[in-house]
Amino acid sequence: MTRKDLDKRQFDEGSHFVTQLTACQHRIYAFILTLVPNWSDADDLMQETTEVMWRKFQEEDDIRDFCAWGKAIARNKIMNFYARKKRERVLFDDALLKDVIEREEKTSSKEELRVQALQKCLHKLRPNDRHLIQVLYEHEITIKKLAEEVKRPVQGLYKAMARIHHALLQCVRRSLSTAEDYA
Repeated sequence: MTRKDLDKRQFDEGSHFVTQLTACQHRIYAFILTLVPNWSDADDLMQETTEVMWRKFQEEDDIRDFCAWGKAIARNKIMNFYARKKRERVLFDDALLKDVIEREEKTSSKEELRVQALQKCLHKLRPNDRHLIQVLYEHEITIKKLAEEVKRPVQGLYKAMARIHHALLQCVRRSLSTAEDYA
């Protein structure tokens, strides 16, 4: 393998890692913040977690769920963090910390199912309805402002949005009721 081939492979690995990390960094960080409420400590743990992820990413052949893998590394970092802190003062006992971690993991997997269901349901909407939802939430504007932009009466748009929200809610509920893991 030439130096150029090696550089390209390393670049491709780095790009793939950054793409994967960008997609779930907020979930890993939220997981850390759930267990470490001090922002400064959480930032340090996120940085340590990312460093370990990068090192191990280069060694791993098959990472099936990047986010779960990253959260597992974060969990180990958090456990080590509290083990170090235990010498300073008692914050949580190990059983409580493990219980909180397990509950967060269950909640986050349910949240992921909800997000996936919502994304599928959004794609099932009529194009005009999907456009209204996207403009409203992606641009964080008011219904009044949206009504001006799409040249529709405000009251009519409120009714349309209520109908769209109701359709999305029903679709998500149906989707989740058929999901085997959701309980």
